[in-house]
Amino acid sequence: MRLLTRVRAGEGRCIALFGGHAFLIMASYYVLKALRESFLLAGAAAEVRSYAVAANGVVLMLLVPLYSAVRRRIDGLRLVRFVSAFFALNILAFALSYPFRTSKWFGIVFFIWVSVYGLMVVAQFWALAANSFNTRSGQRLFPAIMLGATLGALAGAQITDLAILRFGPLPLLLLGALLLIASIALIAPETAAVPAPSRPVAGASQPVRSVLGGFQVVFASRYLLLVATFVVLLNCIGATGDYLLAALIKARAEVLAGASALLTEREAIIGSLYARFQLWVTLVGVLVQALAVSRIYRAIGVRGALLVLPAIALFVYGAIAFVPVFTMIYVAKILENSTNYSLMNTTQQTLYLPTSAAAKFDGKTTIDTFFWRFGDILQAGVVFAGLHWFGFGTRSFAMLNAALCVVWLGVAVLIGRHYTALSRAETQNTAPVRLREPGDLLVHPGQPIDHVLPAETFFDPDPGDVLAYEARLASGGPLPPWLEFDAALARLKGVPPADVIVEEYIEIVASDMDGATATAILRMRRVTV
Repeated sequence: MRLLTRVRAGEGRCIALFGGHAFLIMASYYVLKALRESFLLAGAAAEVRSYAVAANGVVLMLLVPLYSAVRRRIDGLRLVRFVSAFFALNILAFALSYPFRTSKWFGIVFFIWVSVYGLMVVAQFWALAANSFNTRSGQRLFPAIMLGATLGALAGAQITDLAILRFGPLPLLLLGALLLIASIALIAPETAAVPAPSRPVAGASQPVRSVLGGFQVVFASRYLLLVATFVVLLNCIGATGDYLLAALIKARAEVLAGASALLTEREAIIGSLYARFQLWVTLVGVLVQALAVSRIYRAIGVRGALLVLPAIALFVYGAIAFVPVFTMIYVAKILENSTNYSLMNTTQQTLYLPTSAAAKFDGKTTIDTFFWRFGDILQAGVVFAGLHWFGFGTRSFAMLNAALCVVWLGVAVLIGRHYTALSRAETQNTAPVRLREPGDLLVHPGQPIDHVLPAETFFDPDPGDVLAYEARLASGGPLPPWLEFDAALARLKGVPPADVIVEEYIEIVASDMDGATATAILRMRRVTV
């Protein structure tokens, strides 16, 4: 785990369990996500897809108050179990209705349901995660947990691509249900595995009593309103790009299948094309998640990370406006979607760490469902007006998206300011301190040494913080070439040569997540016989 982010002792198990949970729900969702495109586009035009996406907003407007009503009676782990079990039963119901898939309405209903499923189940998982870690721990560990989600998406896309042409959609429906049911078994163990120093300060969870449910929570907080606006813009811009891609994929499938092809052939080709696209998106996303996200957080923080995707999207749609060809759109959407599903997805979940339980469950669920789909409604209006009123083509839609990206960047700046203020109010950073000087390190020429700095040498009072270490000679020079230093464990290893120096002083510097430091001096001396 230390290759991904800073980890303290005892956190490995909870990262593995939360990451496993995320893997299962995302693998399930990505199997169903490819099927929803297959069922809908095989019997309807790409334009209908945009309107089906918009219909989700109406459905979620009704579900948000219903969810808050359920939360008033079922809270915490029981709530997450209930939501997961409910959607698993829904998948089994669709499997029983599979013979009616030739109906256009089956494709539309399934498309809407999968969209709601992907939002609700994922929102509940991250609300549970945000409620299980304090702000500093979440900032460190969410990139590692999100890697599990990214790998799950990769697995789901790859399984669909390999299996749909051979076995058809029905076995994949059943697989989606099985993966979701398996995730329920991890809910209690993963929360119990979080070490005490990584947990948030205990506080009473107050369910929202208003009939407006999570809407009241969002509209009562300027910070959550800004997050909701950010999400609306993110999804409107992304979904408009998805429309351009869907139209191209449908056209490509019709060319490959031919005008006389059976429905099942068009379903399989569209499903395969989408699965391969998602495979490339998730492959790039895995690399970004594993190698870049935690390092971006350390370099520019959550506040800076918020600006990355809007800046990329501005470049992408600016480029598409001038080079509107299939290859350009294909590559650009891979870049945009992979950054969205890795860095931006992780950052969105991190935004709720310094908020209340009501904001994490009611507010977050409202934003991740209704406001997310409100972006789809806005996008559907943009597509309809662009196609039927203004005669927009690819270039015009790309230019409009580029203009929205400028507004998106401005909202991201405002959110970053609020997040910084909330984080500082929750945890004022205190510099680490040296509690004791380490004892002498005795060196025997020709014999290996393996010395770990005692854990009580330094102390950091901030909950969730983790120290990183660096070592150099007290004179300012580098360590001897035969001596290696593990910066995460403060561990010295090496084999001293026969002519090793008699005495040397090593300076070990401990730094916290905000860059505050403390120093200790280790005396290394040769033992002579």
